[in-house]
Parts: sequence; C-alpha cells; structure tokens
Amino acid sequence: MRTALSLPIFILLAAGVATAASARRPALSWGKPGVPYEEYRADATICLREAAGTDLTGTEPANALVLASRRIETVLTSDFTPMQGGGFDPLITAANAVQQARLAARPDLRIRQAHDILQARLDHCLEEHGYRRFQLTDTQRRQLDRFDRRQVERQVYLHSLASDPQVLASQAVGETATR
Repeated sequence: MRTALSLPIFILLAAGVATAASARRPALSWGKPGVPYEEYRADATICLREAAGTDLTGTEPANALVLASRRIETVLTSDFTPMQGGGFDPLITAANAVQQARLAARPDLRIRQAHDILQARLDHCLEEHGYRRFQLTDTQRRQLDRFDRRQVERQVYLHSLASDPQVLASQAVGETATR
C-alpha cells in the first residue's frame, strides 16, 4: 500500500520540479539600438509571417506525422471482422492499432521539432534585420508579465527595452556584454 501511494507523490514532485525549472528559464527578447517603434513592429510582423510560412514538407517531424496518419488510415480502412471461430474484438484491435501508430509518431516530440524549425527561421530573419538577442532581468520579466500578450502597452514596454543601447549592451546573449 505504501508503494502504491509513493508513486503518485513522486510523479507530482517530478512535475513540480519540471515546472519550476521551466519557470526559471531566462526570458529572451530581440532588440536593435535606437530602432523606431514602427520599424520594430514592422520587422516583427515580417519575420513572424516568414517563419509561419516555412514549408515543413520533407522535414523529420512532417515525415513522421505523415507516416503515422497513413498507418492510422490503413488501420481504419482495414477489415477486422473476425473469421469464423475467431476470438478477438475488431473494435479493440483497431483501437489498439491506431494507438500504436499514434505512440510511434511521438506527436509531442514532432511538434517541438517543428517549433524549433520555425523558431530558427524567425531568429534568422530577425538577425538579418539587425536585431540581437538579449535576456530580460527578473524585474523586467515581472513587469512584462503584468501585461496581456496582445496589449499595446506590452509591445511599447518591450520596445523601450529592445531599443535601449544600454539594455542591449548589458543584457546581450551570445555576445560579450559590456557593462
């Protein structure tokens, strides 16, 4: 009985540690010294559209999901009617085969992989437009978290950081920061 109770507690603790670790991950943004707000927003829109328009055909995540969907389609169009004297339930057999195809595709992994491809395209576009990555301080992150993602005030606040040469120099990521 004690072992049966300790497993759910262990799982909850592990989930809490994973959540805490992701909460401590640094918040990153992109900036360019002195960039006007209109240019900042226009560049963001251009780069987001470019990343969103990335063709994932032929990539590992796309191929894996296409293969899984074909396997599922094959299962769903198969005849699982038991032969005379057969002892299996065709619905359970089909459901198991669909589940096996879904698990083999690892959709969570494939979605993360696709996200990484799109993120790399977005990052490349921003770099081409002269932007550099910087890390938000805890105070800046808390201030940013006060705004809804779609609020204009959030974008104005981010721009105030992203266009400030001192912020960019002292909080640069992947470069030697000058303080």
